[in-house]
Amino acid sequence: MYTLIKDALEDWNLATDSRRKLQHTYLLLAISLLFVAGVIGLINYELGQRVLFIAILAGAMFVINAIAWALLQSFILLRIGVHEASVKAVEKTTAQISKKPSAKK
Repeated sequence: MYTLIKDALEDWNLATDSRRKLQHTYLLLAISLLFVAGVIGLINYELGQRVLFIAILAGAMFVINAIAWALLQSFILLRIGVHEASVKAVEKTTAQISKKPSAKK
């Protein structure tokens, strides 16, 4: 069981980028705190409400972070990728033109 969990975490680490890892962490924290708040709320209502507030904050951070990354991705990162692709295409074309042998007279 330990090796199965370890292998799953290693695969997850290799398959996801840091942004998605952060999002997964926020979501896991919010869900975990929600369950903990429910259990604590059965024993101590006031403390359960405080933990629930923290869970709501973690959920809000998940949503805010998702919106921020979506906007960053759509407005900045895609344009940078398009610009870099066009620069590489121009460099490739100029390299091919310079490699062609000149016609002899």
